[in-house]
Amino acid sequence: MKAVILSAGLGTRFRSEKPKVLHTILGKPMLWYVLQAVKGSGIQEIGVVISYMGELVEKALEGEQVMFYHQKNPKGGTADALLSSADMWRSYDGYVLVINGDAPLVSAQTLRNMQRFLHMVEEYEDERLSGVILTGFLPDPTGYGRVVKDSNGNVIKVIEEKDANFEEKKINEVNGGVYIFYAPHLIECAFFIKPNEKTGELYLTDVFKVMYERGYKVRTFMAEDAVEVMGVNTRWDMAVAENVIRLRILQHWANMGNTLHQPESIWIEPDVSLEGDVEVHPNVSLKGKTKVGKGSIIGKGCLIENSILGQAVVLEPYSIVRDSIIEDGACIGPFAHIRNQSRVGQNSHIGNFVEVKKSLVGRDVKAKHLAYIGDAHIGENTNIGAGVVFANFDGKKKYETYVGSNAFVGSNSLLIAPLKVGNFAYIAGGSVVNKDVPDGDLAISRPQLRLLKGKGEEKLK
Repeated sequence: MKAVILSAGLGTRFRSEKPKVLHTILGKPMLWYVLQAVKGSGIQEIGVVISYMGELVEKALEGEQVMFYHQKNPKGGTADALLSSADMWRSYDGYVLVINGDAPLVSAQTLRNMQRFLHMVEEYEDERLSGVILTGFLPDPTGYGRVVKDSNGNVIKVIEEKDANFEEKKINEVNGGVYIFYAPHLIECAFFIKPNEKTGELYLTDVFKVMYERGYKVRTFMAEDAVEVMGVNTRWDMAVAENVIRLRILQHWANMGNTLHQPESIWIEPDVSLEGDVEVHPNVSLKGKTKVGKGSIIGKGCLIENSILGQAVVLEPYSIVRDSIIEDGACIGPFAHIRNQSRVGQNSHIGNFVEVKKSLVGRDVKAKHLAYIGDAHIGENTNIGAGVVFANFDGKKKYETYVGSNAFVGSNSLLIAPLKVGNFAYIAGGSVVNKDVPDGDLAISRPQLRLLKGKGEEKLK
């Protein structure tokens, strides 16, 4: 079986300058979800029809094994779009799946079931269908195309609501915009489609009337979940679709043995993975290619993006981890910020309002309060006191600081890079350090304290 994804529409109701199919749902283009469903159904030969700003669509799918076909007239309609890909299937004696690029809720399982349905009809009824339409039954079908059938269940036509008569509008079986066609019958009938009188467009749904008139049989396949037939025509439709996909992802991870508190507030993107026994608290966002190890706890309001968390990691509330690695047993936060390819070692503690940028922090390190660690290498079992700043930037260039193992950096110290602080070195609180401190040495840099008798009381009066 082959597949064609129609992604050439202008999406005028989106009121956007970029193609509708490139608007993102949970960090991925809408078209990505459609492509994943098609690939997941076992179809390998896939064509994508593009038109308006098609180069952006090609770039978004860079690396994917798909063929692109250009619709010359972006207002030509869905049938014209499909015919733009005719070179792919005009001589093909098999079935072609046709799906809209704005149908992100259709699942791979549904597409597989549609294929099985075709084969079952052929095997048990000795009937080759010319087409199958994915449909759903909606209590309120307003706005959807209605599927009209004869007494034997064969599709007579699919009619848009604006063109439907009173009786046709009562039909609550609606078109889901996903079709499987027998290619020889499709190419034969597609050229009999006439332009719409109002818009001049060639509507693909008109092919079903042509097929019926020529004696070809088309049947419907009902979606297991009615939301699958919901296309995305407006930004609000996209918001609803995003929520459906988000809840599907959350349900999957809950079923895999992870605890999600107040899931209505949790954001987990498709490429994220949870290893099990992970506990996620409200208002958490897990983005990009993030991996969370077994038994980790992610506190309220945390953001993790493109990062790896080891096992039994604890993120206290409102901490941010981006493009970094947190090793087993480490504790981050609350209100900590780890970023730019940083790595925090096993059982280390990066605490309240501490920022770590592009730094390697060894195991059992403690930096619990109000510190900035930038472009640094810190050895194991070292203590970074409250208010410590690694001064890594001179206005033109970034420099690195190396702090050894078992060292102590006292509160409110300033380490001016480039700098090397040795193993078991001790920096007294409040020191400004701008030259290397050898192993085992004590560094202290403070102005002499002066006590002026009675002056304090004098100033307070």
